[in-house]
This record gives sequence, structure tokens and C-alpha cells, in this order.
Amino acid sequence: MKKFNLTANWGLKIASLLFAALLWFLVTNINDPVDSVRFSNISVQLRNANSITDENKVYEILEDSDLLSTVTVYAPRSIVDSLNRDNIVAVADLEETKSVDGAYEVQIQLSTNKYSNQIQSIAGSSDKVLLNIENRASKTIAISAATTGSLTDGYIIGDVVTDQNQIRITGAESVVGSVATASVNVEVTGYTTNIGTNAEIHLYDADGEEIPKDNLKLSSTSVGVNVTILATKRVPVIYQVSGVAADGYAATGEVEANPESVLLAGRQSVLNKIEEIIVADTSLDITGLTGDLTATIDLSGYLPGNVSFGDEDFNGIATVVAHIEATLENELEIPFGQVELMNVPEGYQAEIVSDETESFKIKIKGLEATIRGTRASEVTGTIDVSSLTDDAEDQDDLSGEYSATIALSLPGGVTTSDSAEVTVRLTKEE
Repeated sequence: MKKFNLTANWGLKIASLLFAALLWFLVTNINDPVDSVRFSNISVQLRNANSITDENKVYEILEDSDLLSTVTVYAPRSIVDSLNRDNIVAVADLEETKSVDGAYEVQIQLSTNKYSNQIQSIAGSSDKVLLNIENRASKTIAISAATTGSLTDGYIIGDVVTDQNQIRITGAESVVGSVATASVNVEVTGYTTNIGTNAEIHLYDADGEEIPKDNLKLSSTSVGVNVTILATKRVPVIYQVSGVAADGYAATGEVEANPESVLLAGRQSVLNKIEEIIVADTSLDITGLTGDLTATIDLSGYLPGNVSFGDEDFNGIATVVAHIEATLENELEIPFGQVELMNVPEGYQAEIVSDETESFKIKIKGLEATIRGTRASEVTGTIDVSSLTDDAEDQDDLSGEYSATIALSLPGGVTTSDSAEVTVRLTKEE
């Protein structure tokens, strides 16, 4: 019997083994060849962020480097066909963050959550996450409120009040330091009644450019805002000059004032009751003056309650000039025919009698322009005859002569200190 020699023909045996392996590899690759698949927009998971934040620092992802535009996987076709983007795992461990040329970066580790031992290779469009790391800072800043848009005609903005007047912001030191103002804005177009709303807080730098809040923590992101809407009405201002100028002088009646009218703001029901603002101020007293009076008056003290000025550019201060000029005297001769005898008792005739003249004289006083333009024909007088006979001894016969004072009627701007005494004769009719 021929013996089998295991060690004989070594070369042939090794060649057979290699041929078998090659044949298996070829068959396998023909039936399940290596293929690739590409997945888009894969987010990188950041781990151990506390390694930064525990040191009172904050980090910011730069250039959206925590989002891989593509990840390519190489594996047998059967594996590739069974993968989807949810199977791709991208991780960056912030505990492994390194500083490179003043910047910070951390490597991205790519894997799959299934068939990981059958993946030949996996590569992303980027292999690191770029970071900005700074000290954490906080500060408290006041909140201002503003409005935009246009109200209906006849209405204005009153008070704009927020339910809190400041917020605290926390974030990277450089960003927090750049915040100069915080404000909210309310749209008011078309409103005629008060507005109550919630408004988002916006942050701005010293140049008025808005600062994104993505990497900042705010104690509040919005605040309640109440906007008061007021009706308006324009009314005249009446300045009342009082007192008497020095002897020989008089007020001309001309009053120059700025403003002559004011725009008021308040509830419509209140404004409906206001037709004018009357200013009777002690500073408008011309007593004893020989020249023009100039006064400055704060009109706010003359406004009714719950009413304010509707013009934001008006500070409430009015200037008033009351003109005063020297007076002139002139003598006029008034005919008795311009004196009316009133209330003559029934059955009697009345007349003014005088042995010397048919007129009387008076001196009138006033501003030069007025006095020079006043004529005797403009002066009239009256005598109440019935009052002359009240003390007559014989009430059955009122005939006789009575002394009477004429009640004078003078043109505007003209005065007299004279009195005109005449005799009135009553005669009983036949």
C-alpha cells in the first residue's frame, strides 16, 4: 500500500491554496463588489462641551464647520445599499480641542452605527470643527422702546412703557462688550386706541448695527410693551393783560404772542370740552409801566388734568409782548342834540336849557392814533329824566328845572375824567 506523504509537493499545495483564495476573492467581488455612497449635510455631535464651559469660557462654531456637506462611505454593495444618513455618526470631542496658530480646532471622528466592521473606509468633506473660544462675560443693559409706522390723522403717540426696564446678557466677552443698546419696537400704523403687546428684544452696537443673539444668553428674549395713543386738538391761547399803565400811557391792545395756539393731546372726551386756553398770569400785569411789557410764561400750568402738549418739539414756554404807548389829550365840543333824554314822565316835555351855549365840552384821553381819529359826532350821551323827579316836592306837578349829569358813551380806546352837568327843564303839556 502506498503511503500518503503530507509534506511532499509543498509548492503545488501552496499554489493551490493561493489559487483557491484568489478564486474566492474574485467570486465574492463579482457577487458583492465594493461600492461607495455619499450622504449630505451630516451634523457633527459635540461632546464634552463642559470641558470648556466649566472653565467659565464660551465657544462658538466657526464657518458652520459642525455640518459636513458630504460624507462618503466605501463598503460592499450589500452594506452600502442598507445604509442611510441616520447611520452616519460624526463626533467631535471638545475635550480634545487644540490651539493652532491662535485658532481652535477639534478632529471629527466618523463611523457608522451598524456594519462598522464591514466598512472599508469613511471620509467627510472636512476633518475638523473650527472654534472660537473666549472668556464668558455678562452685563446688564437698559431696554428702550420705540414705535414705527404712522397713526391715523389726529392721533399721536403718548407714553411707551415696557414691563421691565433692563435685561442681563451673557456670552463671549468680545460680543457682550460690543452691545451698546437693547430696544424693542412696536408697529402702530392705523391705531387709534392704546396698544398692549409683547415685543422681541433686539441688541445693537455703538454704530446702530444689530448684533445677532444666536450665541448670547438673554435673561428675557421679549418684554411686554404698552403704547398710549392720544387724540389731538389745536386750540387758541388767549393772553389776558391786566392792570393800568403809568399816567400818560396806555396799553395799545396789541399783544404779540408765540405761540398763538397749541396742539393738545389727551382722551377725545376731554379734548371735546376744551375750546381755548386762557392765560391770566401775574407776569402780564402792566401796572405803572411806560414801555412794552415782555413776559415768558410756562403754559403747562394752564393745561387741564390728563392733557399734555401734542407737539413733541414744544417745551411749553410762551413769549408775550404787550405794547404800551404814550397817551394824548384832546378837547371835544359835543352838541346837546347828541344827548338823548330818556324816560320822560308821561304828559311832560323835556329839554336841555342853557343861556350861553348849545353844547358842552369834555377832554378825552387815549392813544395818539385813536385820539386824532375821534370826532365829536362819535360821542353821545343819555339822561334818565325819571330819576331826576324822584325827589320832587310836588309829584302832581313835575314842571321845573333839574340839574342832571350826562352819561357819556365814548368810542373804543377813548376815556375821559370829565363829567358834563346840564339843566333839564320839564314842561307840562297843555
